[in-house]
Amino acid sequence: MNKAFNLLFYVKRLKTNAKGLALIYLHITVDGVYIEISSKRYINPDK
Repeated sequence: MNKAFNLLFYVKRLKTNAKGLALIYLHITVDGVYIEISSKRYINPDK
């Protein structure tokens, strides 16, 4: 049984904290079913 798997990290620029840092999110897809979760890590959105 083969499974298709995809993992994507991205920054949600609309969700910034008081310091101007944005959350890093994960988009995980397995056989066409996906889930989006927060990594609970922040990054400067300009980088």
